[in-house]
Amino acid sequence: MGALPGAMIALLEHPEQLARLRRDPALFDTAVDELLRWWTPVMVFRRTATADTTVAGAPVRAGDKVVVSFASANRDERVFADPDRLDLARQPNPHLVFGYGPHFCLGAHLARCQLRALLEALLSRTTSIGYAGPPAYLRSNFQRGVKRLPIHWKRR
Repeated sequence: MGALPGAMIALLEHPEQLARLRRDPALFDTAVDELLRWWTPVMVFRRTATADTTVAGAPVRAGDKVVVSFASANRDERVFADPDRLDLARQPNPHLVFGYGPHFCLGAHLARCQLRALLEALLSRTTSIGYAGPPAYLRSNFQRGVKRLPIHWKRR
């Protein structure tokens, strides 16, 4: 799951948000979606136009390839106030991490539950978390991933 290491990086790079989540576990209701939006594991997706149309004033012909940038959409300042800021209480949060419409991810609910369960378990069992070395990122123009994320923690 590419979301978990991304969520960890988001929290490690924003220690004030990590402390906020530790203080207020009710934030998990909104935190999971914000962590997904901020990291956006699948950055782009390509689709093929099935009919002639216009997108943002640009003509698109049937058969043309169109790239959908989820990473850009999830940082759109017309949709998100201060889009580069990680805000675990962000509401509403109409991110497109799981796609949209007929291509919406069938596993979205499971992914949210899994991310929440893992983070709740980790934070309930530790008093501090930090980098134990630099992350190694996946080199890809499709998926925003992490190959290695060394961390250290102190147990409760």
